[in-house]
Amino acid sequence: MLTKEIKKAMIDKDLTLSKLSKITGYSRSHLCKVINGHYESQRVKKILSLALNRDFNED
Repeated sequence: MLTKEIKKAMIDKDLTLSKLSKITGYSRSHLCKVINGHYESQRVKKILSLALNRDFNED
């Protein structure tokens, strides 16, 4: 599941949602909605992939 993969990557990189928000330029609430699957955004997933140095494509 994408949510678990992103959260694990955040833990591995010692990043909180606040830190990730500053890195990506997206609000914490927007990131939270995308990470938890409440909102679909390929652009944000791509930016998260770059910020966390992981591929989060769901094929």
